[in-house]
Amino acid sequence: MSNSRHYGYVVATILLLLTSLRVTAQTPNWCVSVWYPSSAEPTGRESLLNHLSQLDIVHPFWYTPNADLTLQAVRGAEDQELMNQWRTEGVVVLPSIFASIPSMLASEDDMDFHIQEILALVDRMDYDGIDIDYEGFPANTKDAFSVFIQNLSQALKSRGKLLSIAVHAKFTDEGAWEGASAQDWYAIAPFVDIFTIMTYDYTNRNEPPNAIAPTSWVLDVVEYAESVMSLDKVRVGLHFYGYSWLRDRPPATTVTWEAAQRLIESFGLVVERDLDNKEAMIAFKVQGLPKQTIYFADAIHLADKLERLKEAFPTLGGVAIWGIGGEDPQNWDIIEQARNNACTLKRN
Repeated sequence: MSNSRHYGYVVATILLLLTSLRVTAQTPNWCVSVWYPSSAEPTGRESLLNHLSQLDIVHPFWYTPNADLTLQAVRGAEDQELMNQWRTEGVVVLPSIFASIPSMLASEDDMDFHIQEILALVDRMDYDGIDIDYEGFPANTKDAFSVFIQNLSQALKSRGKLLSIAVHAKFTDEGAWEGASAQDWYAIAPFVDIFTIMTYDYTNRNEPPNAIAPTSWVLDVVEYAESVMSLDKVRVGLHFYGYSWLRDRPPATTVTWEAAQRLIESFGLVVERDLDNKEAMIAFKVQGLPKQTIYFADAIHLADKLERLKEAFPTLGGVAIWGIGGEDPQNWDIIEQARNNACTLKRN
């Protein structure tokens, strides 16, 4: 490990010891978080509220930076009714700020201004912290992005707040593309409280049909994470959605488990699974209708994945769900069965 990376670990440890947090994290730990809304499915709100007792953290997908680095609230943001229900259930609220532009990294002044905007938001809404979902940056922004996360972390900790980050999946330092390369896990991990890896879209909608989150790939990603940091802060991303490729041509469209089930039941389709991966796949071939290949998440795949994850990585800190709404209802039973420790992130 380089001296700079070692220094980052030392600084992070001192910060955690000296700062009295209103929301605290300890081990052993198993937390379940969800992004909301994380699909266009209108039943997502109902599903979220029906399963609050099984959730520990919610990341409302509510904010994005403007060109001037102020923050824009999206439609439906700051829903007071929802927040009251989350807080009544003791759920930690860490709203997501999402972006795919590196403009806040252009200069130290821009970075500081953007951090002050985030702090003002957290203070105004009394959030438990913030979730940073900044994706697809050029590789040459890696160092600046690391400094941004480090500075934001220290500013939030001075207020007793948490910092969560969503990162691209990879299993080497560089990763397979620029967006993954621009996120230096060694430099970032010591400064965040929750490190969520987006272990889905191994095959994205713009590629030919294939599995969305092969279990062997997920295991490789977590193995790399274990070489970088303590896994108690890591959350493995779980997809609850599916993709359908019309005539096997990209781009695919997003589908729900419920939609896949309607096709299965209406046309007597057979669900196929790879012996190692177990992600559900159906090949829709009905005379007079266009061919579709559909991969989707269900409880069988989820149960197998979580069992293998927990066996291989017993100190893993939990999971994070993307694509709520229209999911397999048995997913929630599997999520509950996987919990072997309480989540130690609590609102005081």
